[in-house]
Amino acid sequence: MASVEELFRRAVEAHTAGDAGAAEEDYRRVLQLDPAHVPALTNLGVLLVGRGELEEARRCYTAALRADPHAPDTHFNLGNLHRRQGRLVEAAAAYAEALRLAPGHAPACLNLGLVAGDTGDWAAAADYLRRATELDPDRAEAFNLLWDALARLGRHADAERAIREFLARCPDDPRGHLNRGLTLAALGRYDESVEELQTALELRPDYAEAHNALGIALEGTGRHDEATEHYLRAVRLRPDWADAWSNLGVSLAGQGRVRDALAALDRALDLRPDPVRAGNRLVLLLGSSGVSPGRLRAEHEGWAARYADRFAPAPGQVRYPQAGPRLRVGYVFGPFRSRHAAAFLETLLARHDRTRFHVTAYPNTARTDPALERVRRLADTCKPLLGLSDDDAAELVRSDEIDVLIDLCGHTAGNRLLVFARKPARTQVTLYGYPCTTGLKTIDYRITDGLADPPGVSDSFGTEKLLRLPSVGWLYVPPPTAPEPGPLPAGRNRTFTFGCLSDPAKLSDVCLDTWAAVLRAVPQSRLVLAAGRSPSAARDRTERFSRLGVAHDRLEWVHRLPASEYLRAYQPLDVVLDPFPFNGRTATCDALWMGVPVLSLAGADSRGRQGLSILTNLGMADFVAGDLDRFVELAATWAGQRDGLAELRADLRGMMAASPLTDAAAYVRDLEAALVRAVSTASTG
Repeated sequence: MASVEELFRRAVEAHTAGDAGAAEEDYRRVLQLDPAHVPALTNLGVLLVGRGELEEARRCYTAALRADPHAPDTHFNLGNLHRRQGRLVEAAAAYAEALRLAPGHAPACLNLGLVAGDTGDWAAAADYLRRATELDPDRAEAFNLLWDALARLGRHADAERAIREFLARCPDDPRGHLNRGLTLAALGRYDESVEELQTALELRPDYAEAHNALGIALEGTGRHDEATEHYLRAVRLRPDWADAWSNLGVSLAGQGRVRDALAALDRALDLRPDPVRAGNRLVLLLGSSGVSPGRLRAEHEGWAARYADRFAPAPGQVRYPQAGPRLRVGYVFGPFRSRHAAAFLETLLARHDRTRFHVTAYPNTARTDPALERVRRLADTCKPLLGLSDDDAAELVRSDEIDVLIDLCGHTAGNRLLVFARKPARTQVTLYGYPCTTGLKTIDYRITDGLADPPGVSDSFGTEKLLRLPSVGWLYVPPPTAPEPGPLPAGRNRTFTFGCLSDPAKLSDVCLDTWAAVLRAVPQSRLVLAAGRSPSAARDRTERFSRLGVAHDRLEWVHRLPASEYLRAYQPLDVVLDPFPFNGRTATCDALWMGVPVLSLAGADSRGRQGLSILTNLGMADFVAGDLDRFVELAATWAGQRDGLAELRADLRGMMAASPLTDAAAYVRDLEAALVRAVSTASTG
């Protein structure tokens, strides 16, 4: 008869060879002879886990630990069982005990990192995984897992070092090249990222994730048509991948292909509902022809019903502090998407009356650019929200006892609307970033003016009450280094040039059709348009104009310009055409500051009445049309009044400087009065 040692050795050999049946038979024979044989109990438990008999495996591990509570491998395997069952607290305790008993137990340390990641504690995960790489540097996968934790923390330089360690051990692993490419893109090193991702695809041409990541890197280098092709390859390889469909939608939107972009985002949302991509869809709807104010409200309320309303506290559930003599105001904002977005907030912070207002900045961005540093210095307090869950961010705001919390994003990039959904402040306001309702019942007011949102007309278009300022609902901060406007390009006898440098996503079908009618009504005129991110999209729009009777040589496409050249691009323009139904705002004011009049069409709601508000406040209401025919008529009329345009061009910058549009002192004073009224109403309501 075989001894216990012989039976156990034979069982291990069978186990190692993959003969689970023979291994189990011999482990059980061992246990018949020695019921407290810890290695046999532990190894049998591993076999049972592999077969899905989890409770029987747990009994084996428990019996082994009764026999020897100091067996680190048994604690480790019990931790694996708990993690498989989703019992993360018990799993962490088992792994920690294994590591206490055997401080060099690299697998236990690694799995503690995995459990920390399972719970969302990526800082702890990174610490454990780094220690695992130090305990066992030959365990390549630990470096890859460490990369993931560091990348999630936004520590991209550290992540890049970790993934290089992985690639040093596994140079032909396409996943490693993918991960390094993603990290290089996050660091802004797009050319290197492209090379790394191309290597991943050479190793594995059907790697959908690498095609998607290469699309991101190519967009960073300005090769937007190639990026779109790789997004398309990604969704062909993985038709059920929501993230790739979403990236494709955002890419198409940047090219002005709004209809295709909406289709891609809808596909992504069908596959996996998500508040961010659903918000991207709402932004695109603002510029879509035929979307009524009523439908916009319904779409935004639908977003809130799906993603936000359930987080609102019940009436009386939260007790808010009473406002003191110095109102505590908090501004929530994402990455600055333009010079003006940063300048607007800087102006507010610099001019707030600190005897009456305490200001906290809540940035939700990983960027550390000079503008953010200026905001940090100007605010009384700055508390970043990036990396905080919505619950934790809301609790932070509550603990700061903010009287009025102000959203500067709406549904645009970097927003934290789901923090506002939790109502951390008694009074909540949306300002500047989004000329439409957010859809949230927990945002009390949207700040606007009586021209963009006429009383009795616009009040039903959103869920917020409208807090109308006396002149304009926002402030234009002129660029300090803008070049001089220069003379009228058309002069007396030269070709007349219309133009629009707004985001191509705003150029709706009816807008382009109307502008074609303008060119037909003004013979020998030409049109300059921003091409956005795609030469092929510009070619498609050129063909559209050709079908509408406008020759291609009357069109000029301006591709994306660096900030230093953007304002100079207005100098060759005689009149700017304001897009609709989603007007320009900063772009309109930039044109006016450069001496170029803007022709606008008054729409039905705030998104299409920005031009009306700006031009009326500037004393230029005669540049606003009430319908499409009048828009074409006004374009032809002004093209024939070149002397008047030349005089206006010389005066426009002075007119802007003297108007409510740029009067920072008056604007901040009006805004502060409105905030005091809002808080007072909330406190007494």
